[in-house]
Amino acid sequence: MGVEGVESAVSGRWRVERVGGLLPPGLHKRIGRSGGSTRLGPLPLAVFRVRGTTLEYRILPVRDELTPAGDGTWLGRGLLFGREFCRFRLVPDDR
Repeated sequence: MGVEGVESAVSGRWRVERVGGLLPPGLHKRIGRSGGSTRLGPLPLAVFRVRGTTLEYRILPVRDELTPAGDGTWLGRGLLFGREFCRFRLVPDDR
């Protein structure tokens, strides 16, 4: 799958489920072809750019690396200054 295909596949609204590490409950992501935001309920917390399977946050020294799980979800890990601080799963948000 090319970069454009990956960006299209990850586009949408997602519920963030914590798998491990530091991550508050109630997070969601809205992902478009070139960017999106992480939200707590309806409030945007941080804005990011989409680069293939990586979400690069604009102001924060954070990036999320995503891997398709094969069941319609994505597995992710959050990196702060290049060091992993959390693992999560993106589940389609049908709201």
